[in-house]
Amino acid sequence: MKVDTLIVGFGIVGLSYAEQLRRHKRSYVIVATDEESASHLAGGIVNPTVLKRFNPVWKATVFTDYAFSFYSDLEHWVQTNVVHPLPIYRIFNNVQEQNDWRVAASRTSLKKYLNKQLISKDYFSEVNAPFSMGEVIQSARVDIRTLLTYYIKKIIPNQFLCEKLDYNEIIPGEFIQYKNIKARRIVFCEGFDGISNPYFNYLPLIGTKGEILTIKCEQLTEEVIFKGPIFLSPMGNKTFWVGATFNRKDKTTKVSEEGKEWLLSKLKQFLKIPFQILEHKAQIRATVIDRRPLLGRHPIHDNIYILNGVGTRGVLMSPLLSNWLFRLIENNEKLPPEADIKRFEKQYFRN
Repeated sequence: MKVDTLIVGFGIVGLSYAEQLRRHKRSYVIVATDEESASHLAGGIVNPTVLKRFNPVWKATVFTDYAFSFYSDLEHWVQTNVVHPLPIYRIFNNVQEQNDWRVAASRTSLKKYLNKQLISKDYFSEVNAPFSMGEVIQSARVDIRTLLTYYIKKIIPNQFLCEKLDYNEIIPGEFIQYKNIKARRIVFCEGFDGISNPYFNYLPLIGTKGEILTIKCEQLTEEVIFKGPIFLSPMGNKTFWVGATFNRKDKTTKVSEEGKEWLLSKLKQFLKIPFQILEHKAQIRATVIDRRPLLGRHPIHDNIYILNGVGTRGVLMSPLLSNWLFRLIENNEKLPPEADIKRFEKQYFRN
């Protein structure tokens, strides 16, 4: 089988790159397992702001605009609703945060995202917010699990090879040979599994474990994503995503009683009504030492590429990052230096 591209991995990153190829009429095959990934457990929150310090994320406007257009178009192809526009209500801890919010909402970089008018502490009786709340007005939840499932079912049923990649079967050359597949290039979108990739294991992919809860709460509104010490996001049918923990030391996907108790203690700081715990799960996010993505061409093999390291911003950044990589490959357009893996070559790469 001859194809333009072999994609390895199928979370939100692999899907985003596959979609670039589909839109540009390129042939491709995806190799990935059907195991639950970090993308399946992610909250899927499109948020252009850093709500701890009231700052915009890196390149907030271009990432946000591209993501909304990308997912809106995808809904047509997967024939189901996966984008749910929802405001994020940031619960303030003190008067100083109220003042900081108002200042931030007046800044050019944030005024399109932050509502200067505060939300009253009495607006939601279910939530404890004695110092009121601030509203993020260009935000949404993307149902990543449904999107991944329907993308395979509706778009790539014959282009998805469900297996764990065997690196020993990859033969580099003018064409990449993998078993019976011959591809002009290969793009690795493996998430934290990339630490085992012999072509890119020199990169500082550190990984961060995140534990999450799914709860049932009949009395809680489903029209808002709350952000207190942690996120509380509706998932439909009165279920909610609660998360997440950050653990850089533990690289297993086993849940812990410590993680569960931490999540519950943070949730109970602002949720005043009863709830039922439905699930407790954990995965490893693909985080990088400098908190920027890993994007680019292998230092030696000019048809081997990587798209990884999106961390907690995968649903926001993956669509545009995949477009940047496609334009590098097709038109040799330069990548933003903050994302290009060339930034690590001198320090980390050994031929």
